Amino acid sequence: MRIWILNHYASPPDRPTGTRHYDFGRVLVGQGHEVTIFASSFSHHSLREERLERHQWMRAELVDGVRFVWIRTMPYACNNHRRVLNMLSYGVGVVIAQQRFPRPDAVVGSSVHLAAAAAAYVIGRVRRTQFAFEVRDLWPQQLIDMGELRERGVTARMLQVMERFLYRHARVVISLLPGATEYIMKAGIPGEKISYIPNGIADLPPAAAAVPGPLTVALLHRIGQLRQAGCLVAGYTGAHGLANGLNVLIEAARVLRDREVDDIAFVLVGDGPAKAGCERLARDHNLRNVLFCQPLPKREISCVLQAMDVAVFPLRDGSVARYGLSSNKLFDYFASGRPVVSCTGVSDDPVQASGGGIWVPAKSPEAVANALITLAAIGDAGRRAMGARGRRWVYEHHGVTGLAGQFLEALVQAQR
Repeated sequence: MRIWILNHYASPPDRPTGTRHYDFGRVLVGQGHEVTIFASSFSHHSLREERLERHQWMRAELVDGVRFVWIRTMPYACNNHRRVLNMLSYGVGVVIAQQRFPRPDAVVGSSVHLAAAAAAYVIGRVRRTQFAFEVRDLWPQQLIDMGELRERGVTARMLQVMERFLYRHARVVISLLPGATEYIMKAGIPGEKISYIPNGIADLPPAAAAVPGPLTVALLHRIGQLRQAGCLVAGYTGAHGLANGLNVLIEAARVLRDREVDDIAFVLVGDGPAKAGCERLARDHNLRNVLFCQPLPKREISCVLQAMDVAVFPLRDGSVARYGLSSNKLFDYFASGRPVVSCTGVSDDPVQASGGGIWVPAKSPEAVANALITLAAIGDAGRRAMGARGRRWVYEHHGVTGLAGQFLEALVQAQR
């Protein structure tokens, strides 16, 4: 089967971002299918052009058998009109670039934003093939929940019209969120048209062993120093966005300092629009138990997590994830065998389901501090036993090989 996936932010594991479609692609290519991923060459994480030379507007390359087609898009520096143009330029660029390739059997438009799904719909019509809509974030609902759009504003209503149009015209709707089926059905979409396929953890051996780069080596050395000094190291890896609620970790560090608990340290790896504010808050509180680090390639994150004692997973509030969680970051934490402190407002948080850590309510720095003190008290053996439960659970329920099979089956059903 020839499968096209339109994912603006897709990447192989050489960058600090999710690799869902690369991972699915590796599995499906190994089974004899052909997978092409159309992605932007401009990085949302570094805010730089990373894949194309100055004279190029697109380029195709094979990564472990998966074909990536890099599309030049409008650069931007923050969430303003230029980012909107970046999204639109991606959609237009994909529609133009796809003419160079043989007709696919199925084309998948994957949100975050709706321009990718709209481009997939157009390609489906032009190439007379099946269009599938993969919903990774519920737009515009998540923007409304985060307070970035007014629920009854013109922009929100326009996006809702577009969202419902894409739901109706997709042969199958794939949702990553366990609670999104109810949301989608409220738009008049029959339940049998919706497939729940969450994120997962790679259960194939890596194509090539990751060799830690100099930034990773330096970070591992720093973490080693903290542990040798007797500190429990609690780590966060990933985006520093508004929805991540990282300020709760800074406030938890302040709570520990005020309680004169000086043997718990936080290591935050990544970047994003909220990072500068978190660094400023840590300086304002004069915190010495918080270390900020640059983002690292996804393939090097596992060795960093292995060096830590605990992983922390905050979200800003419950409304952001009221339809459930399907976080690559959280599953990476489980796979590392480290216990997780999850600070969310989600009632069916995977940490509770797995037994692989401690759940506390969102926006609760005191509770985060208490959870870390508890994990320090149970010792290394207790933490490893807890982490092992999370690891068993994630491979049992979220192995990529099984999920890629479900993804393929959904596309096959769309052709019937």
